[in-house]
Amino acid sequence: MTANVYTTASSQTWSTEKCRLATGNTAITYNVLDTTTDENIYSQANQIPPHTITHVYVGIDNELTVTGDNFTATESGSKGRT
Repeated sequence: MTANVYTTASSQTWSTEKCRLATGNTAITYNVLDTTTDENIYSQANQIPPHTITHVYVGIDNELTVTGDNFTATESGSKGRT
């Protein structure tokens, strides 16, 4: 199964548990909205420095927002039951 890859993410509904964030030559910030409580799961936006690859928890059906340029966000981890 092919993973979805995004180069922009504003309230993007996620279909897997995790996200692989890869930055280019600029830093980005991200946060995740828990759609069951309508609150962010992180108390503040997290920053990822330039030229970095990391995996972060998003959660199935939660919404990911990434601020910045020159990045990719790839769905990873389990997709849950359908």
